[in-house]
Amino acid sequence: MAPTIESYREPLPLIKEETETETERQSLSSEPDWNDYPTQPGSLAQSQTLPEPLIQFESLSLRMAQESGTAAAAAQNKEIKMNTPTPFTGKREKLEEFLIELEVYLAMNADIYNTDQRRIIFALSFMKEGTAGSWKQSYWRQTQEQMQPWDWTIFKNALITSFAAPDKPGDAITKMETDTMTGGTADEFIKRFKINVNDSGVTQDRPLIEWFMKGINVPLLDKILNLENPPTAIVGWYTTALKLDNQWRRGRAIANRLKGGTNTKKKGFRFPNKNCYGTASQPLILSL
Repeated sequence: MAPTIESYREPLPLIKEETETETERQSLSSEPDWNDYPTQPGSLAQSQTLPEPLIQFESLSLRMAQESGTAAAAAQNKEIKMNTPTPFTGKREKLEEFLIELEVYLAMNADIYNTDQRRIIFALSFMKEGTAGSWKQSYWRQTQEQMQPWDWTIFKNALITSFAAPDKPGDAITKMETDTMTGGTADEFIKRFKINVNDSGVTQDRPLIEWFMKGINVPLLDKILNLENPPTAIVGWYTTALKLDNQWRRGRAIANRLKGGTNTKKKGFRFPNKNCYGTASQPLILSL
């Protein structure tokens, strides 16, 4: 019997079947333990097993956070730009205004002027001329020689004691009795009058109306008195005088523009004569 092809074939080698160990299967199937991942700032850079790009990213993030915090702190301590207090020269009537402007500015920049020493030195920097300048020099020498503590409340009280009017209500009443509207508008006069009313403490309408009547111009006074129902309270006198004066000035400005005249606001403008506002029986008629 002749040999076949199968008889000349060599037997194939047996291939050993690879099997996974129990440890290998667990390592492949288990989820990573995220608790082992470094989470503290800078911990990535300290790890020796992480890729270099990840370490560089951590370092960059940390540096950016530090720079951002520094910039935020600098912005927080930056002085807010606003109108500074008006320099005080020692005029008694300007003291209250000066103190209010100081308080407003210091409140807006409380992070900068956060000690009594800084507040006092800031206030002194606006006292350069007049009696206020001399007072500043005396206060500074006394503070330095006697080693007095910096106290903002004591400083303000010293200013008030030195410059406040000794009789503020009396001064306000005197101003109401003598102030006039001459050379200005009713609006300007009323604003000054209201300030004096507040400082005087007077609340009765009768004396206030008497002083107001003395202050406004005679033509305007005549116009108000000739109304069918003149005001009986000081508030009514304010609104009526302001309304009539504004009406006359608007009419005068229109007439001057149509005639090609000068502006009533130019220097040298004189208040009109007695009949400029007209009367109740003969109202004012502008010739256009």
